[in-house]
Amino acid sequence: MDVTLAFLESLIAFPRSDQRRFVKAARLLNENEKHPSLRVHELSADMAGLWSASASDELRIIFVRTAAGGKTLLRCTRHYR
Repeated sequence: MDVTLAFLESLIAFPRSDQRRFVKAARLLNENEKHPSLRVHELSADMAGLWSASASDELRIIFVRTAAGGKTLLRCTRHYR
């Protein structure tokens, strides 16, 4: 799994408690993306081609799947932002 500079910048903009949720979700995404708590799904419309994983009911990790079958984490965000 790779992370972008934008991911790291978006991560540090959140409070530490949210940062811990994002890190925990990123680890789980790397180990088992089918874990039900992540609710991984492909996005649509202007975000087509991107994927979302839940870090909590309100927090999301936006990522892209790579050609080699990996993932690149793009940013941390609140739901639908």
